[in-house]
Amino acid sequence: MNVGFLLHESLGYHRTFDFDHPNVQVSDDLDVDDLRGSIRMTRTAQGLYAHGHLAAVAGAECVRCLNPYRQGLAIGLDDLFVYPPSKAMETLLSIPETGLLDLNPLVREYFLLDFPLQPICRPDCRGLCPECGANLNDTACGHTQPATDPRWAALRATETES
Repeated sequence: MNVGFLLHESLGYHRTFDFDHPNVQVSDDLDVDDLRGSIRMTRTAQGLYAHGHLAAVAGAECVRCLNPYRQGLAIGLDDLFVYPPSKAMETLLSIPETGLLDLNPLVREYFLLDFPLQPICRPDCRGLCPECGANLNDTACGHTQPATDPRWAALRATETES
C-alpha cells in the first residue's frame, strides 16, 4: 500500500483504505478468501496510526472429523507505523523510505492469532468412530460408543463411596 503521500500531509490528516478482494496470499503459509474491511490511516507526529477491521475466510481441517472446512477470521488493527524507519523499535511497524507499506506480515500475525487452536467444522460435529474411523456425521457405523471416557471410572467410584 502506497502511503508515502500521507507522510507529507499535516498532523491529523487521514484517509480510509477499503479492502474487498476475492483471494489474497497473505504469506507463503496463509491464503485467505473474501478479504473485506477498511483501515483508516491518520498522520501523527511519529508516523501513521492505522485503525480498522478486516475479515476473511481461510481453509481449515476439523480436529474431530478431519474434514476440510472454511474458517471465518476477523481482526482489528490498532497500530502505529513509525516514520522514519530508523526510529522504529520493530521493523514490522515501520514505514520504509519508499513509502510502500507492506501490511502482509502484520495481517498474517493477527489472522494466525485469530485462528482457533482446535478448529471444529461445526459445534455439533460428532467426529470419527474410535473403532473403525468412520465419520459419525455421515454414517452410523454401529459400534457402541462409551458415554464417557473410561478413565473417569475411578473418580466416579470415589464419588459413590462418599
